[in-house]
Amino acid sequence: MSNGLAESELQLLSNEIVRNFERRVAAIPEHLCAPLHTEARQLEAELLLFYKFVALAVRKEEDLDRTAKAWAAVVRACDESAQRLHGLAQRHPDCGADVYYDRVLDLRNKCRRLQEMHS
Repeated sequence: MSNGLAESELQLLSNEIVRNFERRVAAIPEHLCAPLHTEARQLEAELLLFYKFVALAVRKEEDLDRTAKAWAAVVRACDESAQRLHGLAQRHPDCGADVYYDRVLDLRNKCRRLQEMHS
């Protein structure tokens, strides 16, 4: 990106968000719901921060293709996160983690619209 934000850097941030979530969730005993909610909220918060970061980064971007690619990186991060949250909800059906899955999908759809708008 012309403002110094590269597509590869966005991918690194996205990967780090998902990797950290997986690492933290793996350390939680399976019978506990509260820590799972904490981690799911943390994942959601990190995705929202990533969204805000990209929104600020592309605000003055003149190249629509670069802007679309930046939004695509957020869409991929949401897809990866939603996949992890869905698995979490499947493994722990009594914990209610599906609410976070739904919110991540809402963010994903918003970013997908932004991506399409700039394509």
